[in-house]
Amino acid sequence: MRVGIFGAGAMGKKHIESWHALGIPVAGVYARDIEKARAIAAPYDSAAYDSVSALLSDVDVADICLPTFLHQEVVEQAAQAGCQIVCEKPLALQPQEGEAIFRACDAANVRFFLAMVVRFFPAYRAVWETVRNGALGTVEEIALQRIVNTPLVDKPWFGDDSLSGGVILDLLIHDIDYALWLAGPAVKVHATLERDARNQSARLTLEHAGGATSRIEGGWLESASGLHTEIHVAGSSGRIDIAPGLPLPFSNLPVTDPYVEQLRHFQTSLERDVPFEVTLQEALHALRVAVAAQDSSRQGQPVAVS
Repeated sequence: MRVGIFGAGAMGKKHIESWHALGIPVAGVYARDIEKARAIAAPYDSAAYDSVSALLSDVDVADICLPTFLHQEVVEQAAQAGCQIVCEKPLALQPQEGEAIFRACDAANVRFFLAMVVRFFPAYRAVWETVRNGALGTVEEIALQRIVNTPLVDKPWFGDDSLSGGVILDLLIHDIDYALWLAGPAVKVHATLERDARNQSARLTLEHAGGATSRIEGGWLESASGLHTEIHVAGSSGRIDIAPGLPLPFSNLPVTDPYVEQLRHFQTSLERDVPFEVTLQEALHALRVAVAAQDSSRQGQPVAVS
């Protein structure tokens, strides 16, 4: 497996570290600024590229860690080159772009995996397994929180909805996907958004087809000190609460790196020719919910999910 990484930002750096931990060499790293590519490639004896097509011709796996507005263009190039594809979230800025991505992969007979890393964090996975085995009964209410230091000071492009999708699509897509994983498809979403030059925060309420309600809140905040997350799930016969200061309801959680584990899953699924855990339908539905949440925040009212 010869891997090429497209993008030399924080995610590109994290992915090259993760491939190295798996013992899989990275043939090269692409960035428009080749010096940035060299900076993350050199410690792993990987080559630096300033041409997408040149790197695609040298690899059979394209690991796409570029800004969201570039996903469709580069995925389509990778598919035409015959590469298997792993792509950082979010899938795209709009559902029609996501649909075009899947059509391109189908036409080229290559596989596409969306890297939704939260599914591979041990605590999040343990909660999902508890729900899946019926220990909580029917899921009725979910509350999720995700707050992190703002990237808008050093990387103001994150605040441009036409490039990143903003905080709902770029950050809270993690919790949207997770809520859908726990409680199934959503039919309606109501969202509010607050933003300035340095901060963005949002609150979302999802109504699931099965009757559950999910409340998601979080943002990019100057006041944040690192990453803060919470998980609260209530069912008809029990509940789980995971938050700072509360005792962890699970013992002996594995100590694993979720970024390594998601790439291990991608690798082994290819080798065994089995489905990825993040299905194309799930990836597209999460995108539709996020876009509906963006629409709701602008309209000031609930929006149905197409």
